[in-house]
Amino acid sequence: MHTALLSLWKNKGHKHLQTTSALLLSIVCIALFFAGCDTSVASTQQSTHSTTFTGSSTQQQITYNTSANDVVLRTLYGGGLKGTLNLGPQISLYGDGTYILGLNRRGQLDTNTLQQLLNTLVDTDGLLTFKRQLFFDIPDQDATFLEFNINGKHEELMYGAFGSQPETAQDKDEYQRLGEALATISHTLQQDATTSFRSNTFRSNTFALLVRQTFSANLQQTIPDWPVVDFTLAQAAAFDCGLIPEDDVSTNPETACLKFTIPEHAILLTTAQIASIEAALNGKQQGDFFEDGEYYTVFLRPLLPDELQSKTLAMFGSAQSQFIGVPLLESTVPPVPTPTPST
Repeated sequence: MHTALLSLWKNKGHKHLQTTSALLLSIVCIALFFAGCDTSVASTQQSTHSTTFTGSSTQQQITYNTSANDVVLRTLYGGGLKGTLNLGPQISLYGDGTYILGLNRRGQLDTNTLQQLLNTLVDTDGLLTFKRQLFFDIPDQDATFLEFNINGKHEELMYGAFGSQPETAQDKDEYQRLGEALATISHTLQQDATTSFRSNTFRSNTFALLVRQTFSANLQQTIPDWPVVDFTLAQAAAFDCGLIPEDDVSTNPETACLKFTIPEHAILLTTAQIASIEAALNGKQQGDFFEDGEYYTVFLRPLLPDELQSKTLAMFGSAQSQFIGVPLLESTVPPVPTPTPST
C-alpha cells in the first residue's frame, strides 16, 4: 500500500512537472515572438521581394524591392534639341545591388553600401519630398533624367540648365539637392567600379534589333547582305521607325529616328538571328546592310535585366522632357504598311 501511494505521487508529480514545463516554454516562445516583432520594426524588415531600413536622420522607414530585375534607380541623358540620342541609360541600379554603367560595365554594391546610398537620397537630399519635377528651363539643352522606385513610389526628376527664369527659394533649394543627389549616385558607383573586384564587363545574351534606312552608307567598304530570312530590313525599318515620307526635293530624305530620336518599336531577336547578324558584322553591334538596292543601319542593342520582363527598352533621345519606353516585339515582324496617300 505504501509503495502504491508513493508510485501514484511520483506519477502525479511527473505529470505536473511536464505541464509546468510546457507552460513555461509557451510563455518563452510568445515573449520571443513579440520581441522579434519589435526588433523587426526597429531595424530591418526582410521579405522575398522587399526590405525596409530606418533613415539615419529622420528615422523614416525606407523600403525598396530587392529583386535583381527591379530598378531602384536609373539615370538617362538627353532631351535637348541639339540631337543627343543614347541607346541605353547612363546608370541602372537594381534591388539586389547590381548596377550597370551604360550598356557595357557591371558591378555589385553590397547591401550596406546600397542602403547608405538610398539613405542619402531619401533622408539627406529628401528626393521624395520635392514639389517640382522638372529642373531645366532651356529646352534646347540636354539634361539628366532620374527615375527611382522607393517606398512604393515611382518618381521622375529631370536636372539640366536652370535659373534663366525667376525661381522660388524652394525651387532653387531642390535644384541644388538634386544636383548633389546625382553626384552622390555617380560617385558611389564609379568608386565601387574602380576599387571593387566585383566590377566587370556586362554581357547580355538577349538583344533587340533597331533598324533605320540610310542614304549615307560608306560605299568604300564592303557592305554585307542581310542574313536573316525571317523578315526583311524593309519590314524592320518600317516597324521600328515608320515609313519615310515621300520627298521629291531632298537627296537625303532620312528621318530623325535612331539618329536623334528614339524609335517607335524594337524587335527582340532569337539566338539564331543574333548569331547570323553578329557573324555578318564580324562581332560588332552596329553596321550597315544591303537589301534590294537599299542600305540600312542596324544596331544590336543588348537588353538590361529588367527590359525583357517589362518588354520595354530604356532609351532617351532628342526633344524629350519625360521618359518614354520603346515597346519590344517578341512575335512576327509585321509587313511593310501601305503608304497613306498625302492630301
